[in-house]
Amino acid sequence: MTEWYRNTEWSDEIAAEFERRIERSRTQKAQHLSLQGYHLIRNHPDVARDLLTRAVEIGDVHETVRARSFLALANLALGQVEQALDTYEVALEQQLEQPNFIAVQPVDYLFLVGWFRRVERLEVALPISEALPDEGVFGPDPQLDAAKALVFDLARRADDAAKYAARALPQLDGIPDVSALGIDIAELRDRLSALST
Repeated sequence: MTEWYRNTEWSDEIAAEFERRIERSRTQKAQHLSLQGYHLIRNHPDVARDLLTRAVEIGDVHETVRARSFLALANLALGQVEQALDTYEVALEQQLEQPNFIAVQPVDYLFLVGWFRRVERLEVALPISEALPDEGVFGPDPQLDAAKALVFDLARRADDAAKYAARALPQLDGIPDVSALGIDIAELRDRLSALST
């Protein structure tokens, strides 16, 4: 049975039960709002955004950064790219204040800047791109390579863009389906192929 704060569908009945339980929650209200919001992003992004906004407003030091990163995804699922990027930037800044607590991955922000061709965000994105190691914790990371390729392309650094695009292409089958966020893997493959030549 799904935990009461991990529903992937939403109805008046589910909402009423969730609100009843969240009202009784004493210590993990922000976490429950955050996790429930996250699980609704794909099927109910508007509800997810509302729940995640509530989680952020609580100001729980252990949950706010993660809730903000989920809120960025909900905004993205609703087609609100600028709000998503703004939310990611705030989450990344807050995360710097808690260096031992990693809740948002900078590569997610980089990928969106590159994917949506937000040249005006290069001032923030380029230093992050240059600071991130070329491999993730578990080795080559297709999202990291694709993000660097797209960001370096925006910065008109063709050689760097080609290098990372060539690294990303053979790994693209490892990227999960993100169509709910407006990202088409076939289009990503085409863009990286054009950069790698």
